[in-house]
Amino acid sequence: MGHVRRRVGDGWDGVTPTAYGNGSERHVLAGRGDGATQVELRVFRVPPGEATARERHPHEHAILVLGGRASVLLDGAEHEVGPGDHVFVGSMEEHRLTVLGDEALVFACTAPVDR
Repeated sequence: MGHVRRRVGDGWDGVTPTAYGNGSERHVLAGRGDGATQVELRVFRVPPGEATARERHPHEHAILVLGGRASVLLDGAEHEVGPGDHVFVGSMEEHRLTVLGDEALVFACTAPVDR
């Protein structure tokens, strides 16, 4: 069943953020608990001076930067991104987002529900 999540302050109605390493937060806007069977949509907030995990896995990610700036590692190459920029991470592509500057990085990211 479809739904709408309204933005409330730094979060969304009905969503309780969870800790995600090094002071980061993960907000699941659509996932298994919402009836999603294929894709999950999450929003991450990564504090200044921190980075996401450096990882490689079979599933793809579609990322949209909502706030802050980051250096994105994609298979050994670094790319600077900011609000409105999109990043696609392919299957088995090594990736990591490192916050640049003193503003938190906020990004939306898709992933398969079953990963």
